[in-house]
Amino acid sequence: MKRTTLLLLATAAHVVAAGLVPATTASAADAPFSCDAGFFQVIQGQLAELDPAGSQYEPIGPDHSNFNAMGFRNADGFLYAIRSDQLLRIDASGTITVLGQVPIVPGSYTGDFGDDGLLHVSRGGNDWFAIDVDTLAATPVPAFDVNRGVADIANIAGVFYGVSSSNVLWTFDPATGTTTNGGTVAGLPTGKVFGAAWATAGANLYVGRNSGEIYQITGYSTGAPVATQVASSPATSSNDGASCSLAPPPAGIADVDGAEPEVALTTPEAIAAAESYAASYVEPQFAAPDAGVGAGAACDPTLAEDRLPRSQMETTSVEAATTLYDNPFDVDAAGMYVASGSWIVEDGAYRQQNTCGFDYTALLPGYLVSDYDLEVRFHSPTGPNQGGVLFNQSSVDTRSGAMLVDLADDGATLRWGQYDAAGYYVNIGWDLVPAPAVGEQVLIRIEVRGAQYTIFHNGNQVVTGLTDAPGGMVGLVASQSDVSFDTITLTAVPGS
Repeated sequence: MKRTTLLLLATAAHVVAAGLVPATTASAADAPFSCDAGFFQVIQGQLAELDPAGSQYEPIGPDHSNFNAMGFRNADGFLYAIRSDQLLRIDASGTITVLGQVPIVPGSYTGDFGDDGLLHVSRGGNDWFAIDVDTLAATPVPAFDVNRGVADIANIAGVFYGVSSSNVLWTFDPATGTTTNGGTVAGLPTGKVFGAAWATAGANLYVGRNSGEIYQITGYSTGAPVATQVASSPATSSNDGASCSLAPPPAGIADVDGAEPEVALTTPEAIAAAESYAASYVEPQFAAPDAGVGAGAACDPTLAEDRLPRSQMETTSVEAATTLYDNPFDVDAAGMYVASGSWIVEDGAYRQQNTCGFDYTALLPGYLVSDYDLEVRFHSPTGPNQGGVLFNQSSVDTRSGAMLVDLADDGATLRWGQYDAAGYYVNIGWDLVPAPAVGEQVLIRIEVRGAQYTIFHNGNQVVTGLTDAPGGMVGLVASQSDVSFDTITLTAVPGS
């Protein structure tokens, strides 16, 4: 999988280290990068490519002293980066040329080229400069000069995006000089830095957590961004992500919201790349690891281990009935977060294909509500139907306190129960129902009013009960069966 030519775009991480391999002079002959699909990182000075299948890196070129704030320049096909206050140029072999000193505050670790052709660098937002890499002139950008805790940024359609260690998506728009809080990213664990960011054709945004998880961020332009884990990598304390924004995601990295760009593209090259990508796009068929909800996509035995406690949360309230989410899955599964299992959009449904494990789950993390109606229709296209729904889940990281309503015994039993404080399922009750035939649709409706819930099966009221863990998000679940979810509708209602 060794590459000799690469094209890299995005940026950053942190820490400046002492030298290992001397750099060449500015007159050295070097070869530019080409635009290949791939996620690349500088790990404490070592350029490498991520192998998604093996969850590991393959080194490219020699190991250098650390550098950061890296971006790809379309004008000449070279990478440019910062080491202390030096401007570096990196060629396709990983060889570094020191171009000279630039008048910036030393130690930039956040950076990327903007649509203005300048390399924008900062220290998490502090000391933001725009560098002309031909003249080495650096212009301060005071409009962005505030620490946002962002360790990497990626340029999509002229706007820089980055995720802070507190999981806030920040946007920096050079055209307007504005910095915007784009919302807390649902589905991200807390407490670690996101030292890498990548952009790909179709205006896709990906970030890498220093502990080793790779996420796609969808909804980054909506104010309600959602993260879906699409790969894993080795953990690192210092890294810098890069990719060609005109290339598709690398093989093994899913594009979970489809090929349609989320934002309007601003250059002819980006538009052409998006059109080419859309023509060859294939619906993602990827398996996300366990997130404390199920046994994971690999069908390993269910782990008997305590889960995280229930998270604190603030729920949404409304003054009139408001439809928050209504998806017939005829186009995509936008907004859904894969916690476990193998999910694809297929034939107008959101299909979970694994049949050997329990509690494969896709969550709707963008909405935390206390009074709501949830309606889900689903069927099995191949055999027994053991699908269902989760509700009152506090976060994507733990099922503790959540309620589960699902079919069991090949669809002949409707059961309901709650996960206890350690995340173990405790059955509350059950009812015998007609087992659905292959392809026969089942309708489950849940009405939640604070601590009270009412369960309906195919229009018939089954039970009303109380929970000691009210409010939260909803989700879709399947156990040991191939289940296609046809629709999901979430409606917030006024509190009782």
